[in-house]
Amino acid sequence: MQDIFGKIDKPFTLSQEIELKIEEAIRQKKLEPGQKLPSEKDLCVMFGVSRTALREALRMLSARGLLNVKKGDGIYINNFSSTHASKPMSLYLELQFDKDYVMHLVHVRQMIEPHIAMLAAKNRTDEDLKKIEFNLKKFSDRDQDAQQLAQLDVEFHTAITQASGNPLIPLIMDPLFSMLPKVKALIVSHLKKVKSDNAPNYHQKIFDKIKKQDEKGAFDAMKSHLEIAERDSLLLIKSLNDHDQ
Repeated sequence: MQDIFGKIDKPFTLSQEIELKIEEAIRQKKLEPGQKLPSEKDLCVMFGVSRTALREALRMLSARGLLNVKKGDGIYINNFSSTHASKPMSLYLELQFDKDYVMHLVHVRQMIEPHIAMLAAKNRTDEDLKKIEFNLKKFSDRDQDAQQLAQLDVEFHTAITQASGNPLIPLIMDPLFSMLPKVKALIVSHLKKVKSDNAPNYHQKIFDKIKKQDEKGAFDAMKSHLEIAERDSLLLIKSLNDHDQ
């Protein structure tokens, strides 16, 4: 691997330079998932750096999901998954979250999710239908607490993104869906709305259209469902504003 890694001549940014060089090698497919890197000692020689600088770089790469450092075994290139990609976005949205983001979230969902439902109606498999139907059965139990219902709500919409047949859609939507339990908790707290809502009915309508492969019907059903979500979000914002006054 001597030809992959060269010595670093910027002592004031050693760990960052090491991190960038290893990342670039991974990006260029010079290092493949599962591949074992040389020992720390050998890497220090290749880069011409101290073990301290190397370990800091390895720590950062491991935290980002690019490397898997196994004690007593070695350093391996990780199989970078969609989870590694969506987590930073989920964290960003959670840190930015406030009552304005409640409306931002529902408006983005209105732009995207009806089209996702349409794709799901076109591309869904029997396995997709089983997964969604199983979720509906669990979601119909309104005696569950708000947290359980919120999680089932997320699972329903996630299952539809997976049924779309486009692997980029779950990657894009997962960070947005991660905010739904927080919104649901606010709605329950401020609007006292959890067991009386009509989400199960709309979920059933969306499922029925997807099952029939009625693309327009699935689009319209999801659109109507998210119009209710917008109404609830507006009521929530009003309640929060009244509470602040």
